[in-house]
Amino acid sequence: MNSTDKNTLWPMGRAQRRASKTRTKLLDAALVVFTEVGVDAASIEKITDKADVGKGTFYRHFADKHQLLQALIEDALEKLNVRIADDTGMSQSLEGLLERLFDEHVEFFSQHMEQYILLFQGRMLIKLGRDTDGAIEAPYLRYLETLEKQVRSFVPAGVESFKVRRLSCAIAGFVFGFFSFGMIGMTPEEMQDSIRPLRRAFVESMARFLAR
Repeated sequence: MNSTDKNTLWPMGRAQRRASKTRTKLLDAALVVFTEVGVDAASIEKITDKADVGKGTFYRHFADKHQLLQALIEDALEKLNVRIADDTGMSQSLEGLLERLFDEHVEFFSQHMEQYILLFQGRMLIKLGRDTDGAIEAPYLRYLETLEKQVRSFVPAGVESFKVRRLSCAIAGFVFGFFSFGMIGMTPEEMQDSIRPLRRAFVESMARFLAR
């Protein structure tokens, strides 16, 4: 039996469970701190205080706060990817698919506002050239690829690839943008109620965009 088989068949040991629990505490604490004060103002000390662990413990799990940020962004976008890629009740048309993708984003952001704020901050760091090694950008690119994969099966033959990427960016940009302003003076429930009437117009315009 190789090591992979052992890891599959044998339950996690006590030390591994403790390490996993500590890592989760650090991730949860960092999400709160990043959301409350922003990535730049967040310090390792603030994160460890929130998690109630020592700095030495932090460095056993993460090299720095940016590696922690990367892990949080990867986790948030992977959860969103799972929702996007779920073909339960598969759409029968491009318009139906776009409506589902739109709704999945709205539901996810409404239910995970802290992750939304984190993802928004991550995009700003990329825009400002602060992601020097591309580690933060990579999960965003995988997310866009997931969107493109869903859209391609409904795209008419002959449509250029760049249009599919633009459509994927438009879906993400529309919902991200709405929530960035909707957070000013609106509750999550009010944001959901406000954005849904716009869905039909958005879907129709995107379908026309691909048809041109």
